[in-house]
Amino acid sequence: MHRFEGIYPILYCFYGSDGALDEGAMRAQVEHCIAAGAHGIAVLGLVTEVHKLDTAERRRLVETVGAAIGGRIPYAVTVGEPTVEGQIEFARMARANGAAWAILQPPPGKGLDVSALQRHFGSVADALDFPVAIQNNPVNLDSSMKPLELADLVSRHANIGLLKAEGWSVDIATTLGALGGKVDAFGGHGGLEFLSLLRSGGAGLIPAPDCVAIQVEIFRAFREGTQASLARAQRLHEAVLPLIVFMTRGVPGILCYGKRLMARRLGISNVVDRAPALTPTDFGMAELERLLDAAYTIEKTL
Repeated sequence: MHRFEGIYPILYCFYGSDGALDEGAMRAQVEHCIAAGAHGIAVLGLVTEVHKLDTAERRRLVETVGAAIGGRIPYAVTVGEPTVEGQIEFARMARANGAAWAILQPPPGKGLDVSALQRHFGSVADALDFPVAIQNNPVNLDSSMKPLELADLVSRHANIGLLKAEGWSVDIATTLGALGGKVDAFGGHGGLEFLSLLRSGGAGLIPAPDCVAIQVEIFRAFREGTQASLARAQRLHEAVLPLIVFMTRGVPGILCYGKRLMARRLGISNVVDRAPALTPTDFGMAELERLLDAAYTIEKTL
C-alpha cells in the first residue's frame, strides 16, 4: 500500500503580458487538473521552468498554487536551492503553504560524488518533519545516483519515503527491489514508460498536465487489475504515446509546445515565453494540433 500514489501533474509556469507570473492562469491550471481527476499536484520541476524563476517568484508560485489547491488533493513541491540550509528553509515554507511532501533536487554541479549527494539529501531530510522525496534524473540533471546507492541513502534516513525516479524502468525496479517497499516511486518523462513503471512497483507518475485525464484512467484501469482493465490501460497508453513522444524530446520542446497545448485546454490565447525559449514553427504547431485532436478523441471515450 502506498501513502502517496496516482497522477501528480507538474504545472507549467504561465506569464502575463508584463512577463510576471500569471496567477490566474496558474489557478485555472489547478482547477483543470483537479477536474480531470488528478490525485495530486506538483510544482517547480523542469516543466515549471524553475531555472528561469528567481527565489521570490518560486515562493510566490508555491503560495499561489497551494492556496488554489486548498487542501483538496496532496501537493508536492520541488526544492532546488543550492545549499542544505536553503533547501531546509524552502521546504518548510512549502509545508506552511500546504505541501504534503517535498521533492529534493541534487545541488548544482556536475558529477558530484555519491557521498556528497547522500550527505546533502540526508541532512535536509533529517531536518524536516514531513515526507521527503529524492529526485533522481540521470537524463536531465547534472548529478544522480545508481539504484543501490539510492537504496543505501533511503535505508539510513527514515524521512525519505518517496522517489521521483526518472530513469529507466529497469533501474527503478532494481531500486524498489532493494528497498523492499520502503518508498513510493513516481516516474516522469511524460509517462513514456508508464505501464512499465507501474509493473515495477511504482506508485504513480509526475507528468506535464497535457494528458492528465487519460493518464488518470490508465492508472485506474491498471490498479483495477482485471484482464479487461489491463487491456484498456495498454490501449490508452499506446494511443496517447505519439503525443508523449512528441512532447518529451527535450525540455525546451515541451516548454514551447506543451505549454501551448495546455493553453489551448485552458482557453488562453496568448502564451508569453521567458527567454531563452524556442520559437514554435508552423510545422511544429501543425503536428501539435494533429496529436492534440487525437488526444481529445481519446478523452471523449473515458
